[in-house]
Amino acid sequence: MDAPQAGGSDAWVDRVDRLEPREFRARYLEPRRPVVLQRALDPWSAPDRFTPEFFLERYADRPVRIRGRHYRLGEVIALQQASSEARPAPYPCTFAECGDLMADVTPRFGCSLPNRHTSPFMPKSVFDLVNHLEIFFGGPGGEFPYLHYDMLRMHAWIAQVHGDKEFTLYERGQEHLLYVHPEMPWMSRVDDLHDAERWPLLHQARRHRVVVRAGEALFIPCGTWHTARCLTMNITVAFDQLESSNWREFVRDVVVEERRKGHRARALWLGLYLGLLGPMLTLAERCGANRRADWGTARLH
Repeated sequence: MDAPQAGGSDAWVDRVDRLEPREFRARYLEPRRPVVLQRALDPWSAPDRFTPEFFLERYADRPVRIRGRHYRLGEVIALQQASSEARPAPYPCTFAECGDLMADVTPRFGCSLPNRHTSPFMPKSVFDLVNHLEIFFGGPGGEFPYLHYDMLRMHAWIAQVHGDKEFTLYERGQEHLLYVHPEMPWMSRVDDLHDAERWPLLHQARRHRVVVRAGEALFIPCGTWHTARCLTMNITVAFDQLESSNWREFVRDVVVEERRKGHRARALWLGLYLGLLGPMLTLAERCGANRRADWGTARLH
């Protein structure tokens, strides 16, 4: 087993069979601790239906884009099925805009509620760069191209429906070692996680690896730097969560992003509006608001 600063193991991340939402909030959500839920996908039909063959049969002609290059989904899956550590296929391949698959990923996990994206009072334009739910396809050896945390300080949920994927999670408060991009603070400038000569500080950071297997879900708290590597041909459903525990950080990042785009007046307005909205949503959620298990949307977006 590696020492934590050299890579660590999944001992840092608890693996539990099931969790009630109240216990999840107390043990993991509020303390910002990652956890693997081993039976989270039991109510879904996706683990039985979402196979490479299923998507090849139904969606092979759907256009996808990977690092600026255009493909058809069937072409990408074929490349990923032939992928290897030595010659990895293009990754990540993401697939959204497929509302006919929502029934296969319903109900939304109880631990991932409430979720404020569904509130009618949320300005939808702040999520222009965010897909709240995506399907990822990857083959052996495929690695996420950069170290990052989820935009706008969202909590991330990784539902592994087919195959195995390894995640590397970095302990909090190590931004001084992660080469944070000066203009896009949710991204690292590191373009090769294995190059210790170019990025020596990164290899001093305390990090831990956890393998998420088919049928399991990984909770990644907001602001947790991470990356992923495909161990087998795999299909992953990834979605985010916004609620009271990450609200202030969300508002701060919304304001910073608007200022970065040169929208100073809009940044001021959104900061004031969202600052007032937060306590109102918290009160409403005590009465059951923002807990739609059907995702509150008609499509994967």
